[in-house]
Amino acid sequence: MPAIAEYLKPEVLSSISRLDLQAQCIVEGFLSGLHRSPFHGFSTEFSEHRKYIAGDEPKTIDWNAYAKTEKLFVKKFEAQNNVDCTLIVDISRSMAYRYDDAAVSKLDYCISLAAAISYLLLRQQDSVGLATFDETVKSYVKPRSSSRQLAGIIGQLASVEPVASTNFSKAAAAISGLICHRGMIIVLSDFLEEPSALAAGLERLSFRRHDIIVFQILDHAELTLPFGGTIRFSDTEDASISVKAVGDDVRETYQAVIQEQIDAVATLCRDLGIGHLAFDTSEQFDVPLRRFLTSRKTKF
Repeated sequence: MPAIAEYLKPEVLSSISRLDLQAQCIVEGFLSGLHRSPFHGFSTEFSEHRKYIAGDEPKTIDWNAYAKTEKLFVKKFEAQNNVDCTLIVDISRSMAYRYDDAAVSKLDYCISLAAAISYLLLRQQDSVGLATFDETVKSYVKPRSSSRQLAGIIGQLASVEPVASTNFSKAAAAISGLICHRGMIIVLSDFLEEPSALAAGLERLSFRRHDIIVFQILDHAELTLPFGGTIRFSDTEDASISVKAVGDDVRETYQAVIQEQIDAVATLCRDLGIGHLAFDTSEQFDVPLRRFLTSRKTKF
């Protein structure tokens, strides 16, 4: 039996076929390493009691209060009904990229992370939904906080097929029309489009003043270009676009260009009041979860 920390490694999670079990391993392993609740001040601070109403989740009942009064009360938490989160996951062809020695593809990393965030929020009784996209919206699960919601989200994530190219602007316009209530939006993508094209989509999503955070997920090889010798590099979404180059000769220039892309996305997000977090698929899953929770604490 590996140590709890081992469950956070992408190469370990990739060997677990059940996505719900992956999500549980990620979250429970992550939480076990914390000395205090990461949710203090994050939509779940205790506020007051109210009388139990038929249909309330039994786990919200305060049994200590019942022992004293013989009446059923449920605990209310600040912002409990205000956190309405929609996860938007890029399932285009470029997300399927995985370098030979990488444990998981960008898409697998995003799917596991989206499942973990869903599990994390649902266990706090927040509402979570899901939209997947490539050139268009491929699936949509409306945010809910029911116990069956995780199964619906995982069912959609487990069935994705990266076959089309990306059109974030077009997909974002459609998704913004599906999200009726102001809430939290988390976008998981590599964001390897032109910043001007990304701007239109992010502006559309931010129109209703949603609390938006961007997770920019890139393969370690996309960040470092570890290739030696003469290599033919092809566009991951259009194989007709390719170029021959000597890896050692272009590495420094390439690294500067990919960093410029990350910086451009970060600047765009900052200008729109959107959170931006960049990740390497070689990182353990506690890294994005910690940074996600830290960034959210500043919002509540």
